[in-house]
Amino acid sequence: MEMYGRRMTLATISIPYILGFYLMGLSYYVKSTSLLFIGRVITGLLTGASTPTSQIYVSECSSPRIRGALGSFTATFLSLGIVIAYIVGAFVEWQTLCFLIGSLPIVLGLAMLFMPETPSWLVAHNQEPQAKVALQKLRGKYTDIEPELQRMKTNGNSQMLDVSYANIMTSSHLMKPLFISMALMFFQQFSGINAIVFYSASIFQEAGSSVDRFMSSIMIGIVQLVFTMISALLVDRSGRRLLLMISGTFMAISLIGLSVFVYLKNAWEEITVVDESNSSGSFVISELGWLPLLCLVSFIIAYSIGFGAVPQLIMGELFPLEYRHRLGTISASFGLSCTFIVVRTFPEMAATMGIGSVYGLYAACCLTAVLFVAFCLPETKGKTLEEINRFFGHPLKDTASQTCSPLPEKSIPVFE
Repeated sequence: MEMYGRRMTLATISIPYILGFYLMGLSYYVKSTSLLFIGRVITGLLTGASTPTSQIYVSECSSPRIRGALGSFTATFLSLGIVIAYIVGAFVEWQTLCFLIGSLPIVLGLAMLFMPETPSWLVAHNQEPQAKVALQKLRGKYTDIEPELQRMKTNGNSQMLDVSYANIMTSSHLMKPLFISMALMFFQQFSGINAIVFYSASIFQEAGSSVDRFMSSIMIGIVQLVFTMISALLVDRSGRRLLLMISGTFMAISLIGLSVFVYLKNAWEEITVVDESNSSGSFVISELGWLPLLCLVSFIIAYSIGFGAVPQLIMGELFPLEYRHRLGTISASFGLSCTFIVVRTFPEMAATMGIGSVYGLYAACCLTAVLFVAFCLPETKGKTLEEINRFFGHPLKDTASQTCSPLPEKSIPVFE
């Protein structure tokens, strides 16, 4: 991403993406489990490679006024891809699905060949004429791009040469945004979103729903898609912090509702075992069968409007240009590691602690996330990437006065 650019990275990774999916589909016909695993590993690796690259590409190409909405579109189209896979998968066998889904990266590779490289990357690599052409193409031919281009050049000229991991670990202006981004990734996954979605069919069963597992997955995917789109419309109006705090609060309420329902259901089942003549508990539980379904849908809605999209958006905003490729990949890798931990530990935790306690634990994580956002996350709405860098104390290299003297008051961004 740093050596060859964001655009070419996205164009190039489409090739092994296609290979991975096709190997999985081919494994069915040659009866090879090893081929299935190889294809799955390839697609998993490429998922990790595309996550930070796509988010950084969108953030660097966007103007501050609409960067939030465009940055949220990555999560929106991720939800759209999931819905497409759910719908197609309901009608075809999995090996056919692999070939169909594996053909979509062809569109990615061809489309990126016609896209401009990010102006920030071109400026940082001493390609100012190409940067001017790319920026003009992105902003429109009648837009005056000189102020923005000059700001990019100033920021590009102030880049430090040492981009080693040792320098990252010893620089507070790098560790602060990295810590914030990783914390948001942690809270995003430890809300339990993937565990709950993966086991959503059982929640539908608890509600006494007759909807089959394919339709329940499609319903959840559509709800997530719709409200992720709404989040994209709100993020540049309401700001990142407000959406995250609303999202975390209502996720916690939904999880507490699920936890209470499971507790009541288990308690009444124990009473029924002791006193088989007491059937009032079963009647009450059956009357409350709508509660887990309501809590599940409200949890998906709350997640989609905030924590579903904003952490990835913030990842593309917080990091200085010369470190963006490394810090972005660290944050994305940490988030995917948290995904693995949550999904891997959910069945064991449910068996040992009880499913109600697991929901309660996830609810506590959501409430902690709200407090973290309230006290630790600066508002980035409407700020240029250069202003955000200065907020964290990113030093300038040109002169001592640039490094040590405060900025003029009118140019200092005000963060909530």
